[in-house]
Parts: sequence; C-alpha cells; structure tokens
Amino acid sequence: MPREFRLFGFSHLVTLAVIIIGTVFAIHYLQRYDRERLQKRLHPWLALLMATQIFLYRGIFLIEGDFHLDYDLPLHLCGLSEVLLTIYLLRASQKLFDVLYYFVLTGAALGPIIPDITQDFPATRFFALFVPHALMIFILLYLIVVQKKRPSPHSYMHAFKVLCLWALILAPINYYLPGNYLYLRQPPQVNFKPVEWLPPWPWYLLVLAVFFLGLYRLAYQPFATKAEISVAPETNK
Repeated sequence: MPREFRLFGFSHLVTLAVIIIGTVFAIHYLQRYDRERLQKRLHPWLALLMATQIFLYRGIFLIEGDFHLDYDLPLHLCGLSEVLLTIYLLRASQKLFDVLYYFVLTGAALGPIIPDITQDFPATRFFALFVPHALMIFILLYLIVVQKKRPSPHSYMHAFKVLCLWALILAPINYYLPGNYLYLRQPPQVNFKPVEWLPPWPWYLLVLAVFFLGLYRLAYQPFATKAEISVAPETNK
C-alpha cells in the first residue's frame, strides 16, 4: 500500500525542488537555440509528450481498476489546460495563449503546491499529478522566456470569462456523473488551512471566483504596460 501523502512532507518538498531546478536548467539551455528552429522541431515533440501523458495515466488507472468518471476525465482546469496546450503547440494562436497563460500560471502552479492527492511517492497518482503540472509549467515559461510570447492587453478578463463559461458547461456534467470538476460541488479535500476557511456551498464559489480574478489580474501586471503601449493608437505627428 502506498504511503499517505503529506503536504510539504519530504517527498513533496523534494519534488517541488526537482521541478524548479529542472525547469530553470532546461529553459536556460534552450535559450541557446534559434526560436524558429525550436518552434519547428521542438513543439511537435512537446505536443506529443503532452498528449501521451494525458492518455497514459488514465490508461494506467483503467488497468489498475482505479479510473473514476467523476474525477479522472480531463475536465478540471489543469486537464483542460493540458488539452489546450497540446493544441497550441501544434497550431499557435494568440487568443489561445491569452487563456493558457492564466490557466497554467495559476492552476498548474497551484496544483503542485497544494496537490489534491492522498497517495505518496511512488504511487501512480503521485506521478499523474506532478508530471503533467511540471510539464505545463515548463512549457509556459519556455514560451514566455525563450519564444517571447506575451498576453494581450487586458487578456485576464478574457481568460476569466472563459473560466466562467467552462464552469457553466461543467455544471450539468457534474450533476449527471455526479462529479466535482472545477470543484463546483465542494472545495478540494486538501489539508490546507485557507481551503478549510472557505464558506459553505455555494458561497465559496463566489470567493474562488474573486480569488482567481485577482490572481489573473496580478499575473497580467508584469506585461501590462508593454502590452497596452503596443496597441495604443498613434499620436498625431
């Protein structure tokens, strides 16, 4: 039997350190290469890697008899980000990047910090959570640092609207499965005090909505001035 996962325990902290060090090293190494060459040669392989792991872990869950329709479909925010990121790597789009920037930077970054798992290393679910999240974080930072991709002006509101639309789409799916995708029925079951302080349903949904809108706005700030200047109308000469 796998050990019970402990938040900020030894395996958790080591995994976070590996993700951070590995991401920094890989991005530093890739900065040596031409951006167009990387886009042509690396992006298809990254898309294949992302698509493979989407199916791989769910296939393992099926083999192990541990696949659950109410939890394991790629419908959570991070699961959706995996699918969208795979599409982006094969067919880049600014509108798609404007969504992925916020989804990955907030959802995929929060996932490894407060993971919604109960089984510790080396359980399949341990790898199924940390590997995809680490891969998404690496790809997003690679796109920003190496490929120089930037979110559009005020794109955080666009991303938030897409998030709300996805919640509306998931509501009937959660009802009929029944499931808890996007944590619309109850907060994630993690041993993390701020989560325990959330009000009961449905009020905690409003708190989470305000929280993510604030996160999106904060994530937009590093690029706000440049993005707004880049589309500002020309002044009269």
